[in-house]
Amino acid sequence: MTKRDDICEAALTLFAENGIEATTTREIAEHAGAAEGTLYRHFDGKADLAQWLYRRCLSQLRDTLTDADEETSTPTERLEALVRGVFDFYSSRPASCTYLLSARKSGVVGTNGNDAPPSPIRLFASVLDEGTQQGVFRETSSLLVAGWILAMVQRTVLFLKTDTLPLRTQDAIDQTVDAARRLAMGRPG
Repeated sequence: MTKRDDICEAALTLFAENGIEATTTREIAEHAGAAEGTLYRHFDGKADLAQWLYRRCLSQLRDTLTDADEETSTPTERLEALVRGVFDFYSSRPASCTYLLSARKSGVVGTNGNDAPPSPIRLFASVLDEGTQQGVFRETSSLLVAGWILAMVQRTVLFLKTDTLPLRTQDAIDQTVDAARRLAMGRPG
């Protein structure tokens, strides 16, 4: 690993644990075993580093979801794979997932640049559109339903992260997948 990699990993860990605002460049450098000036050789400052990490984590999530989506064929299977893909991302990259969940609230990061990967909500919406065209999912705003589903998945991830649910992890995931499917199909519980 390079010093740049060490700085990125240290920042990701600290941003996920403490938030962007509460983390100093000095803390990042110390955690990375580097001088504070080393951070500035690679990034313009903390905001630049936070934005770079946000794009990287978003790209990793997008890759995880794209891989999950490619292994299925029907809209219902694809929707289930995408929901499970978010949980897979959380279990394989918890700091990245935590950072994505908290970073947008900070106001420091966003996806306004040309190099920003597309938001996962677009992938969910395209699956919902396909399902609507095939008559599998109900007619509604695909972006709105995709937002509801992602919010529900994010909330479940937060519950799992804080050990708030009186359920096994797999049961929480299965129930969330079922709720997403019912929401897309327009069927009550």
